Amino acid sequence: MTESKISAFTKASAFRIFKAVIFVILLANLLYYLYEDVTAYLYLAPDATFLDVLESFAITIDYVAWMVLIVLFEMETSALAKDRLNGTRKWVIAGLTSGCYVVLVYAGYGYAAGLADTFHYSPIESEAVCALTTQHYAYLNSEDRPIELSMENCGAFAGEEVLKSPSDNLIASRSALMAIRKLGWIDVINASAWLLVVLLFQIELSLEHARKLTRHRLSILMALKGAAYLALFGCAVYWTVYSAFIDSWDAWLWLLAFLLIDLNLLGLDESQSQSPNVGILES
Repeated sequence: MTESKISAFTKASAFRIFKAVIFVILLANLLYYLYEDVTAYLYLAPDATFLDVLESFAITIDYVAWMVLIVLFEMETSALAKDRLNGTRKWVIAGLTSGCYVVLVYAGYGYAAGLADTFHYSPIESEAVCALTTQHYAYLNSEDRPIELSMENCGAFAGEEVLKSPSDNLIASRSALMAIRKLGWIDVINASAWLLVVLLFQIELSLEHARKLTRHRLSILMALKGAAYLALFGCAVYWTVYSAFIDSWDAWLWLLAFLLIDLNLLGLDESQSQSPNVGILES
């Protein structure tokens, strides 16, 4: 094996190991968000509907779909796997991908519904907050995380403007609810931008497989994808400044993960010295 081939093999191997590490960290983040959604589920009202339950698990459902989808994108773009994707495997991947898109659209609806709920909170007397401690209530902090309401912390709401959720056993101060509403808008923008990114990825892959990905079409797709990434970058910056560490950490990880998929498309995953983007036509 020549020195250039050894160098190419080492680079490709290091690239794959780095991708594997990122995917493992994303899986750990999924477990954290599952814990948070289970906590939120525990504060659902007794008469909550099935849609309310799905809404409480919106983040986990969304995350699982994204994990499956990025693995499928990895399979479709990596040098080791893409040559094996034919026949039944190809149709299985197409079916799973379609299923993920359905889930992602519904999860986006969950974020929008959660934002809409913040406009339907109704005011309650602050003096009545402590009475709710016997009814399994929680209050939301400014990072939209439920904290169990107890006799030890209910007094902090004295003199505050307090509002109650229309569907959950949750309350929030007016200031916290305003912060939660801002985060809700960021969630909706983030989800919409990611849906645009995966749509553009799918179009790019479809055109490449059909050998119809011209440089003109690629430049249009890259420009649209760049605009979506810019919106995602803005969301990540917002979470870094105003939200919990886990939210900003996760946002940057997903940006990095999809950048790695983009690098697959550019041929960085190749173990041999091949021309990248062989499916791109000149016109």
